[in-house]
Amino acid sequence: MTAARWLATFLAFTVLGALGGLLALMTVPRIAGYTPFTVLTGSMQPAYGVGDVVVDEEIAPLDARKGDVVTFHDPNRGGALVTHRVERVRTDGAKVSFVTKGDANGADERWAVAASGTIGRVRMRVPKVGWVLQWARGREGKLGLIVFPAVGLVLLELTGLMRLRPRAREATA
Repeated sequence: MTAARWLATFLAFTVLGALGGLLALMTVPRIAGYTPFTVLTGSMQPAYGVGDVVVDEEIAPLDARKGDVVTFHDPNRGGALVTHRVERVRTDGAKVSFVTKGDANGADERWAVAASGTIGRVRMRVPKVGWVLQWARGREGKLGLIVFPAVGLVLLELTGLMRLRPRAREATA
């Protein structure tokens, strides 16, 4: 095997492996009932860094305890998803009131959710993979997910064709 062919094969399998891993990270947790989220800010450092992926399980608000890290729709941020640590939980009839705070933040959030609703509780963390997932969700990432494998396949085919040409000349001589 020539060096060019070996390199093209290596690159093709590396790209396919990375794509397979990303696909598995995005689908397997969902099939098992979990939801992955990318950490976009440093509010939970050092526990969760920017670019980490946290995998949440869906729980009833009454199952949350002080110290749990939960993902919720923050009404003070237009319903944006936020992942912070529970400081206090209080039941008020049909709703559950929370006080949460990012580990690196000075201010806390106060919010409530219906007792019959759901929130996410972090079950695991995958460091730094979120950067790739965020890139893949963007326009350049989607284009790259098409272009990189296509270029790899073209390189593989070109190296195969280059190996065939000398043999064809030898056969006619």
